[in-house]
Amino acid sequence: MGRWKGIRTIEYCEQNQRDLVIALGFFDCIHKGHIKLIDECKLFAFKKSCSSAVFTFSNSPFETLGKCCGQILTFEERLYKLDNLHVEFCVKAFFDKTFSQLSPIQFLDNFIRYMSVKAIVVGKDYTFGKKGEGNISTLAKWCEENSVELSIVDFERDNGKKIASTDIRDLLMNGDLKKANDYLVKPYFVIGKVIHGSKRGRNIGFATANLEYPADKLKIQPGAYYTRTCINGVWLKSVTNVGEHPTFDDGNFNIESHVIYYDGDIYGEKIIVEFLERIRDIRKFSSKDELAEQITKDIQFAMNSDL
Repeated sequence: MGRWKGIRTIEYCEQNQRDLVIALGFFDCIHKGHIKLIDECKLFAFKKSCSSAVFTFSNSPFETLGKCCGQILTFEERLYKLDNLHVEFCVKAFFDKTFSQLSPIQFLDNFIRYMSVKAIVVGKDYTFGKKGEGNISTLAKWCEENSVELSIVDFERDNGKKIASTDIRDLLMNGDLKKANDYLVKPYFVIGKVIHGSKRGRNIGFATANLEYPADKLKIQPGAYYTRTCINGVWLKSVTNVGEHPTFDDGNFNIESHVIYYDGDIYGEKIIVEFLERIRDIRKFSSKDELAEQITKDIQFAMNSDL
């Protein structure tokens, strides 16, 4: 997989004197609303001759908070997407019990104690600090007291409703990939290391790249998907099975891609799989031959589709 080289990471509470304009939030999937905020951050940074930065978490806050909802994008995936948006720096924090107990003012003070933050960009409903006690009023007062400029960005809406990560999570879990991708601007994707699988696909004539799937990542609606896969910087059409393998009595959640016309050895490599269209549900086939016939149809669907 091609490595992203533009974006650099800074640890929260790490000494860094580069002048920054920073966008604050979780940015758990970087949807249209997030991109609007990031664009404002980059423009603000350009005007002030500063570097653009985005704050996010390097782990899943949901685990610490005891919530059972997987990450739409892992930290590595968010970093990849931020790099493609030409953000210069990512300020990353590890969300644990200690972090969750920071008061709103303690959270903000660290940005000027350790970093040279000249301006902050947030959405109009931004909350922060212990139990989300900090709000826009808290932030505006702190910025004024510390000579930090503040830009508050309005929501991005669809038919009058704010676009939210919770909606995108529901869309992906319910199989509405088209709507989810519209909100995400770029297709939903997974970055994963290729691991050894059962080799059942190869045995019926369709070798697959099996992805190691993060335990804290959202499990999208099972099914067969038309995808494209990036291997060593090259994008290739693929068909990806998400979920179990009922034909082989395998009830585990798997993600495996058959990359069309590719037969290289990529075990141990990281690849990117972009989900373009959901083809069908998972079902149990009466035989391996029937399954192979259906996979052939899935591949033909992908071949006839635009990238």
